[in-house]
Amino acid sequence: MAEELAEKLGAALSCSRPVVDAGWLPRTRQVGKSGLKVKPKLYLMLGISGAPEHLEGMKDAELIIAVNTDKKAPIFNVAHYGATNDLFEVAEAMLELL
Repeated sequence: MAEELAEKLGAALSCSRPVVDAGWLPRTRQVGKSGLKVKPKLYLMLGISGAPEHLEGMKDAELIIAVNTDKKAPIFNVAHYGATNDLFEVAEAMLELL
């Protein structure tokens, strides 16, 4: 679902370390202290909690939108816009609109 959403948005798909550790995406897609440093116009974060290591890799993003079910997730301290919803529901709704 994430790959399809990224494709429809014309975006690159990246991830956090837990996604790499789970084997869902390769380390070459990891953003953070031990991964990529990115500076996109829009950084849409689905399910990212906001660990300091990840934030270091995307701190220069122009616009940050975060979706996480944990309303106390640290990512909401840096996001310009945030939603406390299930990432799969949000991704599915976005795909329906695109």
